[in-house]
Amino acid sequence: MHTNKINGSHLILNSTTAFLIAVSSPTIIAQEVNAAINKSISDDTEVIEVTGVRASLENALNVKKESSSIVDAISATDIDALPALDLGEALQAIPGIQLNSDEEGRQSTISLRGLGSGFVNTTAFGQTFATPSAASELNAVGSPNPFAAFEAGVFDGVTVIKSPTADLQEGGIAGVVDMQLQQALSKKDGNFNISVGGRYEELTGEIDEELKLAGVKHIIDDKLAVAFKFAGSGQTFRRDTFDIIDYITVDTEEGFVRATNIDEYRARWGLPEDAQLTAPARGRNVSEFSEGDRLSFTGNIEYKITDDFKVGAHVLFSERNLDNGTKEATTFSPGFNTTRRDRDNFDGRITLDLNSAPFVYDRVSDDPDSPLVYAAPRYSFVNGNLQTENRKTTFREKSEGLILYADYITDDWSFDSKITHSEATNQFANVGINFNHTQDWRRQFNFTDVEGTRRDLITVPTGFDGIIDSGYGNLNDIVVQGGFAVPYVYNGLVWQEPNLSSSTVSSISDANQGRQLIFGINGRVQDLDRKVSSVEFNSARFLDLGIGEVFRADAVKFGARFSREKLNSLDQRQGAPGIDTSNISDAFITSNVLSAVQNEYFNGNIPGTFDNTSGWLTIDNDLAIAILQQNIALNASEIPTATSFSVASPILERNRTGFWDTQDRNSGLPTNIGFNFGAQQDITAFYVMSDFSGEFGPVPYTGNIGVRYVETDNTFDGFETQVDAQGRNGIAVLTEFKDDYSHTLPMANIAFELSDDIILRAAYYEGIVRPNLLSQRPTASLRGGNNSVNLDLPTATVRPYDATNYDVSLEWYNREGSAVTLGFFKKDITNLFDEEEGFCPSSGTNPVIDRLLGPIERVPGTGGREFGCIQLTPIVDDDGNENLREVIITSPINTTEKISVEGFELAIQQNLDFLPFPWSGFGGVFNYTNLRQSGSELELTRVSPESFNVIGYWEHKGISLRLAYNWRDDQTLRGANSFLGTNARTRESTERLDFVGSYQLNDQTKLFLRAFNLTDDVGVEYLGSDEQALSRLTYNGRIYQLAVNYRF
Repeated sequence: MHTNKINGSHLILNSTTAFLIAVSSPTIIAQEVNAAINKSISDDTEVIEVTGVRASLENALNVKKESSSIVDAISATDIDALPALDLGEALQAIPGIQLNSDEEGRQSTISLRGLGSGFVNTTAFGQTFATPSAASELNAVGSPNPFAAFEAGVFDGVTVIKSPTADLQEGGIAGVVDMQLQQALSKKDGNFNISVGGRYEELTGEIDEELKLAGVKHIIDDKLAVAFKFAGSGQTFRRDTFDIIDYITVDTEEGFVRATNIDEYRARWGLPEDAQLTAPARGRNVSEFSEGDRLSFTGNIEYKITDDFKVGAHVLFSERNLDNGTKEATTFSPGFNTTRRDRDNFDGRITLDLNSAPFVYDRVSDDPDSPLVYAAPRYSFVNGNLQTENRKTTFREKSEGLILYADYITDDWSFDSKITHSEATNQFANVGINFNHTQDWRRQFNFTDVEGTRRDLITVPTGFDGIIDSGYGNLNDIVVQGGFAVPYVYNGLVWQEPNLSSSTVSSISDANQGRQLIFGINGRVQDLDRKVSSVEFNSARFLDLGIGEVFRADAVKFGARFSREKLNSLDQRQGAPGIDTSNISDAFITSNVLSAVQNEYFNGNIPGTFDNTSGWLTIDNDLAIAILQQNIALNASEIPTATSFSVASPILERNRTGFWDTQDRNSGLPTNIGFNFGAQQDITAFYVMSDFSGEFGPVPYTGNIGVRYVETDNTFDGFETQVDAQGRNGIAVLTEFKDDYSHTLPMANIAFELSDDIILRAAYYEGIVRPNLLSQRPTASLRGGNNSVNLDLPTATVRPYDATNYDVSLEWYNREGSAVTLGFFKKDITNLFDEEEGFCPSSGTNPVIDRLLGPIERVPGTGGREFGCIQLTPIVDDDGNENLREVIITSPINTTEKISVEGFELAIQQNLDFLPFPWSGFGGVFNYTNLRQSGSELELTRVSPESFNVIGYWEHKGISLRLAYNWRDDQTLRGANSFLGTNARTRESTERLDFVGSYQLNDQTKLFLRAFNLTDDVGVEYLGSDEQALSRLTYNGRIYQLAVNYRF
């Protein structure tokens, strides 16, 4: 019998103090263990001061071992020493976490245990804070945290809680990422550090400066102390991409010919008669460049009023400001329309290369017996398109907050409270300016220029001829070349007059032999502001109740929390309205593309594509914006509308780019009016839980069980789009929408100490993840015509996803600082989102429908539909006739479908200090995760079914060397937008090898060398089932960093 293993105050010390370290929840119980707790804090201070990879990994392992639930951690010392460019990259060292950093602006989001970033709850010091999430981050659920906005070194480690307890905030069914903040009284007095370094980016050839400062001062010994960490770095980086994006059919259909030798090619390669043949839609070179800085700061002050009463405050600030960025893109294409083949360039044709074999990459439908889809990789084209574009792109992500806290312990009680307020903003803007050399799809068409001259014209081919070859996905075999026999001119042209809906204007001039030239202005301003305030109170009562050694109730805890989040979303899409078209010229066209003034495109790894000497031009954005805003219209009423029946919306404005917000050509309302709204979410939570322990025969156990009750109240203010008396012109009505719901969430954790070295853990918990406030459109959208009317009901009515979670973990701590752990988890997620089309409720049952449409009625369906829906109040159409319009209603719903995600995690951490030198200096970590999804056809994207990372290190007498290798399997990417395409893609497995080396010069000085992406990895995205169907390539290049740390 292990009668002395776990009992009384020893149990409380292990469970609650470890939980304090793990999740920053200072619910310490029992006055009698206060001295032991202080000793534990002192011991923790000593551990933190130990340096080196081995000590850092051991610190993190201790957090895992002593936790009251299933967690993983990065220690305070390791988070600043890892080969990581930001906080998100540091997190990928934890089992089950996969990093997503392939988006523009070097964003870092994570997936955890098979669920995307929206399923992860991010906290600091155990508290929700305002995250600078982007307004474009329209995840259905959750609010993904952009970890790239934070310098990793200002945090005191990170704990990832995979099985929560009832006293933790709900909302992260994948897990909770809790960013630890240092507490000054538990840190060594007089500890001051400075680090100065630089980071070299291979693609840009630039060096960014880096600075870190940290200090701790005990103003009054063991009573009053302050601590801070500051980190700042320049942010200059580039990413190159090569885009094909789509494959388009080249078969002759309905008399529309695309490939001149289609029959010969199909016969040459014996393609099945029912097979579809496609070819690359384009070849596009893109360089994305960002320049700015990132500053992060955390500060803490603590005052111990008495031995039992402590108060403190945390300050958190971080800002990443990328205020200078461009996205240069030049596209060669055959001039084919990707959605309507009757809109192709009238004279655009391709000739397939008969020596380039086609390959199968898909089927025409999901039916496994449907015809195959082939791709022909290479063709020559005549009379195609050349588009040159540059987008001025800026990001600003800022988060700041204050956390006040107090801990009080008396007799058998402990109390703690926290009050927080935080604010975050994400400001994004891009201005795209482009020239598109193209051809109309008609043989003959009408053209009216800005002077009002209307001409009947015969279309003229572009004369842009070239070759596109996807190279079967091989970089060395890609070819994109092209050129004009007669170049275009850009000066002195007469253009169309832009209207309030225009993103482009055209010129057809004798100076260009009657060829069409389109000039465009596009882009978006998206600002998202959040404010989060909360108050939380927790209490615990130490108990000594039980049935012998079999079961003991050690403590009961209860508490309450109230939080309020306010969100404001601004979304504007600018275009060409109001510009003086006489300002359009070649003054802002240049061949000084980034890859000409910095290092080569893809570092020279795609030699067959065009460069600045063979067609790659760009726009000087700052100059273009300044020129194009000369003489711009100052009032929307001065700008013509797209239709005769619409007028300038009174809420149109010039956004901060200086260009006019566009309006929808039919409704007359601002294009993105539905994404402009405010929201307030109030969350009230209560919980009760109990810590328990006991013994099953010779096996001691500890655990906790509890329940959390949560009420959520949402209030939205947005523009409801209605129609006028004629049922056509849009009217924007500011409308308030409210909704509320509640959940009861049971949770339990238990750990069995099978031996001194082996722990078996199990957990059951129910959780929720709320809909993303940003994706919850609060108002209805009504669009009408003479014969039909469309109504999209508010999406803010959907309820959270529900999840039932199961966890098991077996942990073998085979020696100090070493462990082998194997875990299994399963998550059953229900209450998924969908849309019901053809919704037609009885009159009087839906107030939104009644208000906007009046009485409606089901009628017998046509075209295979079960029923139709009509509006019983007639409207008068343009010809004076009364019509009963067809009603098409889209209603958001929660479905009964279920997604099940299950997987297992293997983690091995081993040091070899028991071996003789030099082997004693070696050690390593291996983490492997395997995931499987089943159930609903709704596929979880940006998640790889397998991933692993390996860390190997060697340390001896001030020398430390570490290699970190990360690999993840293929992942599915959701269709994004018009630039990246709307088809789902697969991102091929990726790998990255990083290095960190350090040398301790003396007691005060240490040198660091870091190298990132030593594998020089190229991201590959493809369509269908074959990697040869290349969609997109991405490349970041290698990065090197050198720093010197000095400790005072």
